[in-house]
Amino acid sequence: MRSFLAKIRDKLFGIDKIAFLIKNESEKQIQKADFKYRELKAIEILKPYLPDGFLFETSYSISFQTIQHIINDIVIYKPKIILEFGSGLSTLIIGNFIKKQKLETKLISLDDDNSWQNLLKSQSKEVDFYCIPLIENNPLSFQGKGIWFGIPSDHPVTKEKYDMVIVDAPKGSSSKFSRFGFIPFVKDRLSKDAIIYLDDTDRFDEKVISDFIISELGNRMTIQKYYRYSRFSSNQDYYTSPS
Repeated sequence: MRSFLAKIRDKLFGIDKIAFLIKNESEKQIQKADFKYRELKAIEILKPYLPDGFLFETSYSISFQTIQHIINDIVIYKPKIILEFGSGLSTLIIGNFIKKQKLETKLISLDDDNSWQNLLKSQSKEVDFYCIPLIENNPLSFQGKGIWFGIPSDHPVTKEKYDMVIVDAPKGSSSKFSRFGFIPFVKDRLSKDAIIYLDDTDRFDEKVISDFIISELGNRMTIQKYYRYSRFSSNQDYYTSPS
């Protein structure tokens, strides 16, 4: 009798599990389709600000809808100084937008790859590019045991107050919680209503870093979570997320 009941139980639970897996996979496919649609829409909106010639986009690039969201914030909140960790396609598009709209916004972009930055410099002369090497056991890294940018104490980027910070570096494979170091670096360098964008928050490490942002930068920061990125700010006067 027990064996018979066990078979019925396993069969029922098995059916429930299959139904759950099917539903879960279906939701993932819907989410992916929505992401692709939003990407195409964002590309159309950003087209006037895309770099000339070949569009060098990779799996490491910030999504176009994230860039669109950032530019929406630039239009509404008018940040004076933006600090970006990780130079790339987003740098060129945002730089072009600032230039063509004749905004009084300074974009500073840090990266550890000098050759890569040199390619970008030729297309965006208005951006302040700085190549800074990654240092192992950096005191600003997670528990001081990871890597992060070895920014000298007298470097120009240490002298500014930032209205917006975009975090897309170092690479996640560099070390555990590789992007944690930006938190102690910007902690005393943020303006009152600063906005932070953290890319790749669909990954475990960035989800943990998101929690650290809230705990380390104070309760004034609230989080808005999206498919692959998150936005942090204390200013929610306007809803700037792309539709």
